[in-house]
Amino acid sequence: MNKEKLCDKCSTCNQKSPLFQLLSDNELEVINDDRYAVRFLEGEVILKQGTRADNLVYVIEGFAKMYVEGFNDRNLLLDFVKPMQFVGAPAVHTGGKYNYTMVAVRETLACFLDAEKFSKALDLNREFSKHYMVKCSEEYARSLDRMVSLSQKQMHGRIADALIYLSEQVYETEVIGVDVSRQDIADFTGMSKDSAIRILKEFERDGIVNLEDKTIVIHDGPLLNSISMNG
Repeated sequence: MNKEKLCDKCSTCNQKSPLFQLLSDNELEVINDDRYAVRFLEGEVILKQGTRADNLVYVIEGFAKMYVEGFNDRNLLLDFVKPMQFVGAPAVHTGGKYNYTMVAVRETLACFLDAEKFSKALDLNREFSKHYMVKCSEEYARSLDRMVSLSQKQMHGRIADALIYLSEQVYETEVIGVDVSRQDIADFTGMSKDSAIRILKEFERDGIVNLEDKTIVIHDGPLLNSISMNG
């Protein structure tokens, strides 16, 4: 990994998070202390499961994924991380360890924010603190939805949920890009790669999606939502 030299300071960052715009220059300087940015190449580990949580990570550019390392090399993919997202909040605010691993899917620039300095900024600015809690709450609600999908839905419903989430929340288009592999979809839905591919091909046969090389294009959103609802 290479420490990024072009990332000067928070107050001049042209990729500043909308959340950071709530802070004054003096409050931004608090966060800027002990902050550093690192550029990760594809496949490099950004955060490692089981290590001490000293930093919040803010993705400036790139694309990454978070997963729990399970037994027998079976991973449960938790989420995909795109620019202007924070990672590490639960572990950081409980003084614990990261309970998942985060890996760069493509070249990714990530900013590491010292946990104590970030907490100080939260204390200084009530509006900043409130909006940050909203973001954390939204992530928690999304995690609950994932639990319901994984524990109560059949495989077709889980694949439908994954495609809807990737389309609407990650890519914000009907085209799910090459960054998300078939193995990722399997790990995201808690099934084998063979099962995930089989269901995707069934969806293609039924005209719901089109599998173009490594991308997935959604053609029938209403039917996909129906499959999701019926589980």
